[in-house]
Amino acid sequence: MRLAHMASLLTHLSASTHRCAKPHRPARHLTVQMTVRVAPANAQLARCLLHGLLGDAMGVHSIDIDRRLELACLHVELERGRVPDAMALLIRSLPGAEFGIVRHIE
Repeated sequence: MRLAHMASLLTHLSASTHRCAKPHRPARHLTVQMTVRVAPANAQLARCLLHGLLGDAMGVHSIDIDRRLELACLHVELERGRVPDAMALLIRSLPGAEFGIVRHIE
């Protein structure tokens, strides 16, 4: 008798958990800003590679060049789902590329 009670309780719990689950929502296209550090001599190539991959989907971007540190920082806005492709392309093409923070843009 006790097992029957536990079975009905289990059924009740799983049914109530299912009812409380949040509805599935399609993923939104979130925009992020990715920071990439390269040698200044490679900054233009990095920008061209990203532009070739992303095309018009490449948002606002800037390049800061620090001559003292011999470092160029690219700040690129792109769709979050494209970040792995962009990183893979830059790693293959510019092995010295370093990646900074990828942050969500409101």
